Amino acid sequence: MIESSIAFIDSGIGGLPYLDWVKNRRPDLHFSYIADSANFPYGELTPVAVKAAVVGAVERMLQIGVPRLLVVACNTASVTALNEIRAVSPCPVVGTVPAVKPAAGLKVDGPIGILATSGTVDSPYLDSLVSSFASDREVIRVAAGDIVRYVEERWLDEGDDGAVPVMERAVNTLKDSGVGSVVLGCTHFLHLIKPITNMIGSNIPLVDSRDGVGRRILTLLDNRSDISQSGISTGTFYVTDGGRSNDRYRRFAALHGLSWAGEIS
Repeated sequence: MIESSIAFIDSGIGGLPYLDWVKNRRPDLHFSYIADSANFPYGELTPVAVKAAVVGAVERMLQIGVPRLLVVACNTASVTALNEIRAVSPCPVVGTVPAVKPAAGLKVDGPIGILATSGTVDSPYLDSLVSSFASDREVIRVAAGDIVRYVEERWLDEGDDGAVPVMERAVNTLKDSGVGSVVLGCTHFLHLIKPITNMIGSNIPLVDSRDGVGRRILTLLDNRSDISQSGISTGTFYVTDGGRSNDRYRRFAALHGLSWAGEIS
């Protein structure tokens, strides 16, 4: 049920760690998760196609219910289409963008690495973030759409070990550049924090936007971030393509305590 829930949308399962962050602090709420599986992955689409895809998915969602709050749990969709999403949404919308500002505030040596999709790496929005918060720092941008596909399509069966050869090119590029921190600029990468840390070294902090996005959500809900963790949360998991890899998405739903709801009609 989407009505009055906190809804999260991504092209796939990347946004689930953001849902978990909020659910752990507000277990009394109902959550909806929408994987726009018909258009996965957003990071490989043109900006025009991303806008059409994510706005279309939001409009399909709104046909069956209006959430209390909509979280665009995808950096590519947020840096590309946030204004268009807000234009069609009757509820507040929270975006997810690369955590350049907190990375720039870390007291570490070396360039800031940004690991993201090509859609995010090449976006004017990221240019603006770097100009605003890290203009005095060297920034190394690495596109890694192959990691996104691994998480979505193979990680459940092959696990963290299987991710290592997929990540070697991107991680080695960052290591060879001597980065002092790495911004995880795609929500899918949060599923692989452990192997990324093992490969790049525990001395290199990984920075993501879960805390910032999560606190913004709690603020809009008029609640503190230290709210008591009591009660039982409920949630539903939707896809936009009912014929595509339903078994895998059912498994992801179960792993995150969500009930399978099938395709948004």
